[in-house]
Amino acid sequence: MKSDLSNLYQPRHIVIVGFSLNEEKEPIKFLNVLLKLGFRGEISLLGRERGTYAGCEVYADASDLPGDIDLAFSMLSAQKTLEVLPAVAARGVSVAVVFTSGFAEMGADGDQLQKAVVEACNQNGMRLIGPNCPGYFYLPNKINLTGIQDIPAGPVGMISQSGNVGITLWDQASMLDIGFSAFVGVGNQADVPIHDHIEFLGNDENTKVIALYLEGLPAGQGARFLSVCREVSKKKPIVALKGGRTSGGMRAAQSHTAAMSSASKVYSALFEDCGVIEVHHLEHLLPICEVLYRCPPMKGNRVAIVGSGGGHSTVATDEIEISGLSVPEFNQELQAEFAKRLPAYAPKRNPVDMTGGFTRDPSLFAQMTTLVLEHDKSFDGFINYGLYGLWHGGEVHPSSPYTYASAAPLLGSIQAAHQLPIIFYTPYAYQNDVSFTALRQAGIPCYANLDIAALGLSSLHKRHKFLSCPAVSYSSSAPAAVGEMLTPSDMLTEASAIEYLTSDGVRFPKFEVCLTPAEAAQAAARIGFPIVLKAILPGVLHKSDLGGVVTGITTCDATKQAAEAMALQIASAIGAARHTGYLVCEDVGKHRELFVGVRTDSLLGSVGLIGFGGVYAEAVDDTSVCIMPATPERVTESLMRLRSASMWGEFRGDSSVSAAGISELLNKLNGSLLRNPAVSAIECNPVMSVGSELIAVDAAIEFFQGSAK
Repeated sequence: MKSDLSNLYQPRHIVIVGFSLNEEKEPIKFLNVLLKLGFRGEISLLGRERGTYAGCEVYADASDLPGDIDLAFSMLSAQKTLEVLPAVAARGVSVAVVFTSGFAEMGADGDQLQKAVVEACNQNGMRLIGPNCPGYFYLPNKINLTGIQDIPAGPVGMISQSGNVGITLWDQASMLDIGFSAFVGVGNQADVPIHDHIEFLGNDENTKVIALYLEGLPAGQGARFLSVCREVSKKKPIVALKGGRTSGGMRAAQSHTAAMSSASKVYSALFEDCGVIEVHHLEHLLPICEVLYRCPPMKGNRVAIVGSGGGHSTVATDEIEISGLSVPEFNQELQAEFAKRLPAYAPKRNPVDMTGGFTRDPSLFAQMTTLVLEHDKSFDGFINYGLYGLWHGGEVHPSSPYTYASAAPLLGSIQAAHQLPIIFYTPYAYQNDVSFTALRQAGIPCYANLDIAALGLSSLHKRHKFLSCPAVSYSSSAPAAVGEMLTPSDMLTEASAIEYLTSDGVRFPKFEVCLTPAEAAQAAARIGFPIVLKAILPGVLHKSDLGGVVTGITTCDATKQAAEAMALQIASAIGAARHTGYLVCEDVGKHRELFVGVRTDSLLGSVGLIGFGGVYAEAVDDTSVCIMPATPERVTESLMRLRSASMWGEFRGDSSVSAAGISELLNKLNGSLLRNPAVSAIECNPVMSVGSELIAVDAAIEFFQGSAK
């Protein structure tokens, strides 16, 4: 159910619930901050005794509250919340922020209490933010219910599952000359999910960029989150930091496929699919919001590095290329122009190094950036670098026509005129100085970290890619599976898994199931050589570790001998009873091997998985999630996230792996998954890329715990 949050961000009348006159307690501190900011609406207070405080009416009974209250800010204990807040809702209050903790984050009892509060308040027409919410503010309306004063105002709307993350960014903002329009701590998201706030701020004219700190979404909310973020991202940037990306942070799922498609990979795929720019460090969240606010998107990946200082130029080049962008050499015409202006020893190929000349004229940064634009028009963005601003105490040479501050608008004008981003690096950037404020006010982000400068350009490039990609329909569902419904016990072997998936249209090599070595030899003759012989071992995931796979067999006698030797080896390793037969398969030869699978997911229903396949798949652990239903576009993005991405393009005479073929395979696997409620995951490893075809040569099916009986 979509939430109307206008009474949260634009209330005319607020009630603080759980008010106390004790100045050592939080309610009075929160009220004083709200009053100091100058909220122009009406404020009521609900406490234990009737009276007044600072001109606000204090009520002792919810039934006595006025009937025109828009927003309740509840600071009651968890148990008292259940007793009092539904009565506040009955007075017509449509939305409440539940500041208090002690709910689902505390365990099963707290979860039951949380559900009871939500149900009781919803029945009386009230939606809940939180509980366990660290507060909120909307500074354009002079609302601050965080208890913290003097938060800088600006264009960033922040939505967070952590109050401390918010406090960190509010403090960081002064270093970047930026501020906030809004903050809301969503807490447990028991009622109103994070994307309802994204949707509201997406339409808020005072918010130009949205910052998210997200630890998780409520179950089943992934599709709605994706849809909202995709629409909002078309209008303004969204930058997200996902907390709990490691197994220690999230205690990752148990299954083999789930472990290879961890929560962090699911969220990364989700963010990329809907245009959200993901960062991986708290210190990067606000700077990347800033760069997306101040700079135009970057249309390509070619970066010019212009400045002063050999070491900085080298590190800048490294950081740019590590971020996925390129630093190509300037053309000869441009290098000749630099040679007219710089010493013979100055590097001129890209990066260009003015070797300290800016101390006599800080406008050299703008002059040399303009030279690049005039003589080599192939570049898409710029890094300016150097000991700018505080060199020799911040003074430039007396003969300079510019100060550091007065030169800043020159770079801003270049960026605005050409719509190409410029980011400045100087090690002094986070010191409070007019030089750096002037750069930022001119639209030029200024950082004391070269990695953040590089990440900024990379984020601007991702922003352009999202905005420029053609619209793709994602409404199609996975094709209906047509095979026979089987019980878990019917599918505990590779052979039964292959039979199950073959019935749904998944392509496998020709195969036969046999019970004896003699039958295996006969089957090999029918299939045609060469063949692969595999042992059927219910419940054993890696048959090759036990000698249960032999490839490249070329005769009937060799097949029979391999089957007999295999039986002896398996009996010695795990006992003959575990060995129930043989799978004789067509040998399709050596080709590039992919891992392709699907698994159920509490957030999205199901997700696809693509990666480096074969016997070393787990050791390499190079997989990426594909949002379902799969499309060639989504598959292409997933392949590009792999460390092995270059393997799947044209390679040593082989054509590119077919993104359309992978998407078709994923959707077939997804149909097989969704039609059987006992199945938790399906994997095909490896899937061979044979010319333009994809052939799965192995398969495994996993079940929810307790279902395989």
